[in-house]
Amino acid sequence: MAPTTPRHDDSIPVLRMVLAVAAVVALVILVFFGVGYGLGRAFV
Repeated sequence: MAPTTPRHDDSIPVLRMVLAVAAVVALVILVFFGVGYGLGRAFV
């Protein structure tokens, strides 16, 4: 019998990509929150 390769090996790059996208989205949200906070403090 030939050894079979695990099927979950393909999910590691996908997981890394999902984590990278989540980090970018979180960073964008924080940047816009910071800009909004700064503008709010400047004009109020």
